[in-house]
Amino acid sequence: MSLEELGRSEAVLPVLRDLESRNTTRFRDFMAAARALLEDNAAESIAAIARLVDSDFRDPEGLFYLSRHLAHLGEVKGALDLFSRVVAGGYFCFPAMARDPWLDPLRENPAFTQLLGQAESQHRAALTAFEQSGGWRLASPTSA
Repeated sequence: MSLEELGRSEAVLPVLRDLESRNTTRFRDFMAAARALLEDNAAESIAAIARLVDSDFRDPEGLFYLSRHLAHLGEVKGALDLFSRVVAGGYFCFPAMARDPWLDPLRENPAFTQLLGQAESQHRAALTAFEQSGGWRLASPTSA
């Protein structure tokens, strides 16, 4: 998806097709959702997302990407429902959420604003805990 955002979907589509063809797990639906989205096949992308949402797939970061896909496709209700699960599930990468243009269709919605505020609070609490425990010192390549 990073390549797509850089305007290089021609480079990512073959990779997505290959990954999709070699997998039989939920990962296949994840790749199918992304591929179909990039091929402007909204119905197929939404169907793949629905299969994942209806399965036992619970990874909050993965659900975040699916929620942004739905928002990008104009599926505001589904995107908000998933985004709520994302934040409740413990994924709160606020800087990415705050800047992601694919989430723009949700920004005027009060429910999204509330969820984004929750994500920001969780992000700040995690950052504070990281800093208070000396995380920057421990993460430094010179601390070894």
